[in-house]
Amino acid sequence: MREVSEWYSTRPDVALIFEGKVVKQEVRSGSIGGPSTAMSMTLSGKHRVVEFEVSRVFRGANQERVSIVTGLGTGDCGYVFSPGASYLVYASSWPGGIWFTSICSGTNAIEDAGTAIRFLTGEKPTADDLLSPQEYEKQYYEKVLPKRTGSVCGQVLKPDGNPLKGASVELWELRNDDLPPRGASDPNTSSDTGHFCVENVPPGQYFLTAESSDFDHWTRYVGFYPGVYSQPEAIQLSIEPGVRLPDVKFTTFHESVYRIRIRVLAPDKTQLSYKNGCGVAVDSEDRNPSSYHISHTLNEDGTYTFGYIPRGKYEVTTYFQPNFEGGTLKQFPEASMWKPARKEVVVRGDTEVIVEMEPAKAN
Repeated sequence: MREVSEWYSTRPDVALIFEGKVVKQEVRSGSIGGPSTAMSMTLSGKHRVVEFEVSRVFRGANQERVSIVTGLGTGDCGYVFSPGASYLVYASSWPGGIWFTSICSGTNAIEDAGTAIRFLTGEKPTADDLLSPQEYEKQYYEKVLPKRTGSVCGQVLKPDGNPLKGASVELWELRNDDLPPRGASDPNTSSDTGHFCVENVPPGQYFLTAESSDFDHWTRYVGFYPGVYSQPEAIQLSIEPGVRLPDVKFTTFHESVYRIRIRVLAPDKTQLSYKNGCGVAVDSEDRNPSSYHISHTLNEDGTYTFGYIPRGKYEVTTYFQPNFEGGTLKQFPEASMWKPARKEVVVRGDTEVIVEMEPAKAN
């Protein structure tokens, strides 16, 4: 583990290493891409900006506050920071004076960064620092994580009371901001008997949901604990360190899902598509694991069709992702020509949506 810390700390792309406490974070619009050290960055037009109160700097200029850009943490390699928590942050410089970090950088919660801090300060390594990464991980999951986190196990059922097999069962927190909620899920989905276990959950208050899609019949099973259809009716579970909640049982509901086909039009007949980075995002007014939030670039004809969307209210938004051709991050010319367009849509069946772009500047 000492060698791993040395590798992260001596990488030439890391220009700033500091210990700091999260004092503010927000979601901003605009695709930022990511450096080559991030394995992937989705381009849905949003990113996370995190402000830290710096306690000490190991590399780079001393400063009291610093803002770091990262992804949302929803499959985009973004690091998920918790309010008020402290971290050891490894940041790369990005065009425009931006500092960037990701899950590929070595950034870690301060309670798990002891090996790295001892290396950075020149302290003598402990016995744990000299463990292999495999042995360190084994001990962490067997001895450390169970004491810090809780778990919940139970059974999920169909409306007729039979077990629901293969359901995605998730815990998630309710947030009052635009940041993705914390949560955890059973990685194996529910078993043949409908049983599930969600483990290693950070302490807190969570809702519990289950969802299983029947793609052949365009339907899904969905429900909230303790067996209700929507979040306002649901009851939160309290997850505590070292505590397992057993025998949590709840029933789901059966409903149809639909297609939504979106066409984006420009008044000057500019053909908008993936070729100039134009895409659309569809976001439910709800924010829970069973709601619908997805994005994709347009087909060559200026359309895109999303499938298996539940009934409800949605916002359709256009965005432009950066142009990565030639290995240089730059903006497509069309991106500066048009304002991001937004349109509210109510889905009660298969739905056609036309989104009309407006010029960024009046003629």
